[in-house]
Amino acid sequence: MEKPEAHAPAKNSRAKHSAAWLQTIAFLGGAILLVYLIRNVVGVEPIVAALTRVGFGFFIVVATNGARHVLRTISMRLAVAPEYRRFSFLEAFAARLGGESMGFLTFAGPLLGEATKVALLRKRVPLVHGVPALVVDNLLYNLSVVLVILGGVVLMLFAYPVPPIAREMLIIIAAVAFLGLIAAALATRKRVTLLTNIIDRLARRGFRPRFLRARRHHIYRVELTVYGFYKRRRAAFFSMMALDLAAHVTSVLEVYITLKMLGFVPRLGAAYIIESLTKVINFAFAFVPGTIGVYETGNGIILRTLGYTTAIGVALGIVRHAAIIFWTVIGLLIIAWRALPNAWVRVLNRSPRLQKLMDSLVLSNLAHRPARTAVSVAGIALGVLLVVFTVGLAHGLLRERGKREANIGAEIMLRPSGTIALSGTQPFTIPLEHAAEVTRMPGVRTAVPIGQALDKIETGFGSRLIEGIPYERYAELNNLTIKEGRGLEKGDEVIVDSGWQREQNIAVGSTIVIYERPFKLVGVFEPPGGGRLKIPLATMQDQVGSENRCNTILVACDDPNQKEQVAARIKEKFPEDQIVFTSELPELYQSSVPALNIFLKVVVGVAATISMLVILLAMYTTVTERTRQIGILKSLGMSKRSIAWVIEQEAILVSVLGVGFGVLLMLLARFFVMKSTMLIVDVEAKWIAISLVVGLVGGSIGALYPAMRAARQDAVDALSYE
Repeated sequence: MEKPEAHAPAKNSRAKHSAAWLQTIAFLGGAILLVYLIRNVVGVEPIVAALTRVGFGFFIVVATNGARHVLRTISMRLAVAPEYRRFSFLEAFAARLGGESMGFLTFAGPLLGEATKVALLRKRVPLVHGVPALVVDNLLYNLSVVLVILGGVVLMLFAYPVPPIAREMLIIIAAVAFLGLIAAALATRKRVTLLTNIIDRLARRGFRPRFLRARRHHIYRVELTVYGFYKRRRAAFFSMMALDLAAHVTSVLEVYITLKMLGFVPRLGAAYIIESLTKVINFAFAFVPGTIGVYETGNGIILRTLGYTTAIGVALGIVRHAAIIFWTVIGLLIIAWRALPNAWVRVLNRSPRLQKLMDSLVLSNLAHRPARTAVSVAGIALGVLLVVFTVGLAHGLLRERGKREANIGAEIMLRPSGTIALSGTQPFTIPLEHAAEVTRMPGVRTAVPIGQALDKIETGFGSRLIEGIPYERYAELNNLTIKEGRGLEKGDEVIVDSGWQREQNIAVGSTIVIYERPFKLVGVFEPPGGGRLKIPLATMQDQVGSENRCNTILVACDDPNQKEQVAARIKEKFPEDQIVFTSELPELYQSSVPALNIFLKVVVGVAATISMLVILLAMYTTVTERTRQIGILKSLGMSKRSIAWVIEQEAILVSVLGVGFGVLLMLLARFFVMKSTMLIVDVEAKWIAISLVVGLVGGSIGALYPAMRAARQDAVDALSYE
């Protein structure tokens, strides 16, 4: 008869398999919950608006989160006895980040995280001393977590009005935390193996005795380790508790700083409550990898209870999660740095084909001169950056201008006859009476005449669009509101949108030079739409010398879905004028600037030339340096075509690396430009593909002459080359 123990490995395997599946389902469920919360409950726009306010302040959140890791690292070092502490702070910090990253990302959670810390320090600390130290460190930290939770729950019960159900849950949490602290204090002082006694009683009562007895010895040893640590190293015990509490203080500051960046003036008490209840969420949903979804949802519920909005709670959760992911990525890089060298050697030993590839002439040539390879890659990247960033900036500015001019509350623009071009270039030939006639047409809600003209900016480079408007009628059409100051009246007055004011850092009452004369800034308006600077229509007419005329009529329809029919009636009444739908302006602007297409072709040509010259110089130098090697290859029977193909392969590989590096540089440049300025850079897959083709073609052509030169060399002359 087969013994029951024979089935144990199979049962354990099935249990682990089931746990992995359950945690996978939990992860997917959390991700779905997060998507549902953002799309259907909170909305994407409030979240994006909140995160935009954080901006570069995110790195302050990252630094605050990093301070917590620093304090926890010092505590972890103190847990190891001084005689066995043969590792530096940086080594301990790296081990902590590596372990935390595994605990955050994997289904095994804290168990794998602590095992990773032990593995990263195994050469410095013997396992027999490292494992107990980490056990003590984690137990003391969890004890401090219970203390923080108790304080936060009590503060919320007394300081905030809480719904009855939430109040009952908070009271239960406070009671459990308080009893846990009392039990831990008494057990430590009396050296009572509390957990072991509970296991023994449960086993005697028949509650899974085999399972409990199999783990009794490990739990008993953990309890003795903690009691021994408290007795022998009491100063380290209380120092670690102080460091853990200081780490919680940094977490509270992180909440406070993030809320302030999101546009609130929070109280430290509220930040403390948020952090303490967040720890409850982390504990309750520890089985969800990364606590994805539940973390953000919990933050939304907590902040709504405290009087904030759910959107701010979700944004707070996303920002804090992003800071955690930042340090998680660093932890993964540390693990890769420690593990990859040995792993790479093992992979090479097990894969003869990969070993043959690494021994190839192409890869060995690149590795032989790393500095020259890096310079070549950087040269190709410069060409890619030139193409993609320039095109993205040009198209982004045009599309943004089109979107801004489309955001005017009208569906149709009526303009003078002639070619369609950017606003501000049309002559003032439309009588103002046309606006009144359009207003009386069926299906038209209102028609507002405006004037648009270009003016050079104060630096003298480029131009800006100035709009002349009849203020009351335009404000009614566009739902324009004055955020600061007042609206337009008459004379040389100007109002600007809030974004332009922030960009120029100019106050109401200041002077702005328009048409080479001073205009007084009397107001700041929202939302942005049309020209960013607006003056009275009468002032614009005096400037261009066209009294009672305009160059654009904005037409709003009673039913926007009937704009085609309304446009047909207007076209029938004014057949000579042009009809433009505002929804088509963004794409229309991109196609209506012929000079831009010529400019972009020039940029592509310059980038291709740069790629060709960089590869030409690099490959020519390569061929010159390796003349004798080429002679040896020819003497061994390598054909001309094979030698030329080696050079071309090297050039193609450098080009591909350059394109990838160039795209990365472009994304970084785009991020910093859009965060620090009002400029818009569009990333278009089409132009990334074009830059790849330009890099490959330029590199291949550049390597063509060096490849042919290498192939034509005489073997005897090459072998005698000095």
